Amino acid sequence: MPLDDDAIAAIYRGYASMVRRMAMRGTHDAAAAEDVVQEVIVRVWRAAPKDDNMAAYLAQATRNLLVDRYRAAARRPKEVTSVDENLVEPPIDADEIDRALDALVIDQALARLSADHLAVVRLLHVQRMSVADAATTLGVPEGTVKSRAFYALRQLRVILDEMGVRR
Repeated sequence: MPLDDDAIAAIYRGYASMVRRMAMRGTHDAAAAEDVVQEVIVRVWRAAPKDDNMAAYLAQATRNLLVDRYRAAARRPKEVTSVDENLVEPPIDADEIDRALDALVIDQALARLSADHLAVVRLLHVQRMSVADAATTLGVPEGTVKSRAFYALRQLRVILDEMGVRR
């Protein structure tokens, strides 16, 4: 069942900037990135995914479209431009797009954690602190840090499952 115009407009307002950022990382060209945004929104309109997986669906659709464009460009003869080729940054590859999308999904998942759980995850897994150092920084016992880390990672698994992320 296709989405109505109001639903499409709501999706565009809610997710166009996210898709545009991913597209800019993959194209390094504002016009091409806007083309990607428009095409991804059209794909959403055609597929009409469930709202609870919208961000994951859009991220995957953007990745697929960027990879398709990258592969198509590799098959075509190189376009001649008046711009000095040494000044133009080459497009990134599919692995770099995947890393950028992974980072975006992780950021979205971390944003859904409680403040206490997020603080522990950042200290232990981002800053690589020991449990003792994290406990001192947070002013809580080591057991509390361990407990929060356990429950934070468990909650992240649930959040990533809800987002449609495959392990």
